Amino acid sequence: MKVRLLNLATLLAVVLVGALSVSAQTLHLVAASASSQFLTAAIGADQLALNEIANNVANGTWQPGQQATFHWTAKNGANILDTRAGGDILPALGNVFVVWIAAASDPTGNTSVTDIWTAESVDATVAVRAFSAQETTGSGAQLELIPGAANNLVSPQTLWPDGNADVSIVNAPNVSGAIGTSATGAGDAHINAALSDLRPEDALFATTRALGKLNTKTWAGLGYIGPTKEVGSPIYTAQGTGTQATPVAFGLSGQTDPITKIAVPAYTTIPVGASVIVFVLNNGGTFSSSTANLITGIGTKGPFPLAHLFDGTTIADTHNAAFGGPGDGAGTPLTLILREPLAAAMNVAEFSEFRTEENKDDSQEVGVTNPYDSPYNPLNLSTPIHGVRQRALSTSEVVSALGTADSLGYIFFSFANVSKLAKSNYNYLTLDGVDPLAIPGTTNQELPNGTVTDANDVWGGPSFPNLRNGTYKAWSLERYLVPNSLLGVDPYGPDVLAQTAQDLVDSTVSDYVPFYTSDGSDGLDVYRSHFTQSGVAGDNGAATPANSLDNGNTLGGGEEAGGDVGGAIQGPFGITVPNTTGTVSTSGTLTKKKGYKVTWVSGVQFTAGTTWEGGSITINGTSYTIANVALTSKVLYVTTDPGTIAKSAAAAYSAAFPYTYPAATAPGVLNEHQ
Repeated sequence: MKVRLLNLATLLAVVLVGALSVSAQTLHLVAASASSQFLTAAIGADQLALNEIANNVANGTWQPGQQATFHWTAKNGANILDTRAGGDILPALGNVFVVWIAAASDPTGNTSVTDIWTAESVDATVAVRAFSAQETTGSGAQLELIPGAANNLVSPQTLWPDGNADVSIVNAPNVSGAIGTSATGAGDAHINAALSDLRPEDALFATTRALGKLNTKTWAGLGYIGPTKEVGSPIYTAQGTGTQATPVAFGLSGQTDPITKIAVPAYTTIPVGASVIVFVLNNGGTFSSSTANLITGIGTKGPFPLAHLFDGTTIADTHNAAFGGPGDGAGTPLTLILREPLAAAMNVAEFSEFRTEENKDDSQEVGVTNPYDSPYNPLNLSTPIHGVRQRALSTSEVVSALGTADSLGYIFFSFANVSKLAKSNYNYLTLDGVDPLAIPGTTNQELPNGTVTDANDVWGGPSFPNLRNGTYKAWSLERYLVPNSLLGVDPYGPDVLAQTAQDLVDSTVSDYVPFYTSDGSDGLDVYRSHFTQSGVAGDNGAATPANSLDNGNTLGGGEEAGGDVGGAIQGPFGITVPNTTGTVSTSGTLTKKKGYKVTWVSGVQFTAGTTWEGGSITINGTSYTIANVALTSKVLYVTTDPGTIAKSAAAAYSAAFPYTYPAATAPGVLNEHQ
């Protein structure tokens, strides 16, 4: 292979641009990707490759049919190597995709290789750390390919924009060599983007918490302390796979790497979309409505049944109060599958459902009083009477662990992941009665089998309606972390891929709600309140334009900063809904010449005036006629007795009057937690 010799000035220019070249081979993307974005990034990269071919044919650089797209995907086909602390930081093994452009005349894809995009699937915290790591050889950890047969992880192959099957990278050494195959990192390409479902400040917080001194009162520190203050003790799986996750320190944008003391280049966080967490039960072969919903207690002063189920302080069985049961220990014992403290899924579940504003000292880590030995690490702890909590270290491990009858766990939704659980002996659970998927025609809350993934074909309209309207609480925003030096520089680089991926998501694999598509055809209508995290003040970002799907908009991008994991959900914004909804308290006492008083507690306030008079309002599922008495925004009267409902036990209400929410405007609501 011919290698160009670059003088120092040219080399610095290449580094600043961020496109790595070897014999005219341009590495547009070398990414560490959260598993929730791996598939859509691969599809987006293939589309960028097709775009580049079309553009180069149009401008005369290439002849029609001269170049073609190729791709390879493999299970455990790459390692991320973080060499900052010698051998103290273990390689991170994961699935990988490589997309490239090469001569169409060579079916192996090894001739005239010009452009390459690649990413390894790891957890979000590892992705952020790999991107942020400042090695002495360059910015970012390094990617080691492990060439092997193609595993066709993008399935069916028609999801690829080029419609082609994978080829084996074993037969394309010009591709693997351009990325690197050294187990020591020597010559391997550095990570130039992170695809994360946590903000970097939240990822650093999770790492710092794991590395912190064990605090069994507040669980602010989890005690996974290792050989140095920057490299922690491994967290082990209980699933028999031998995997482990180690907390390792890193610096944020513009800060200093805590290990090498090298400055972290400034980078920007680009929002891509929002993904839901789903709780999945292996029901042992029989669906029961008694174990189809989980009660959180969020928004009350307690109790918090779901948190107390996963913290191991209550009996892990089907009679647990989290299912609405009596908690008598007479139910079927459950195996609870928990993620590790570094996992994005763990942190989203932790701060959205377990460790919330009214329950700040709770945690899934409760009971892990010795982080160095079993049954605490690997976690395999019994709960009172019966039931057990076990650790799993990846989405795939959770999916496999859910093969055990009467097991319960949580994962980020993707069609690929849940298709493995799309059987009658599995069902997903609603949270406080709110469906995370709300797919029409679903029977017994079974998961979709992944044969149909286009949003319109699955939902017959917008995807994930209860995420969009703000009623489903367990979700996180997907984002790309891209060096500022790369923004607007490479027309096929990571910032362009961030937009391309969300532009394609509705029509290919609708795993998430896009943040805001380039043509404004779809976008989010909600955001999470940002707050100070890891020393960085919260900033909700800029307001998006209204999308044409439902006229909604949101905040994000631009100067967005701070944490948002478990931030209070704000919105929806800009949309018009057919019913006005919220919660109310009622009086069972008749007020002369008025009726029975209904008082607004939360949600959308009543429409003051006479518009609602004579209409109906549904309270706790029962319809009442609104009396002919002028309303205020917080008080109305009904003609029949609804009984007495205290403010502390406010009931859901719905009135059949359309309501248009105001648009989101910056700076929005800051420093509020769920």
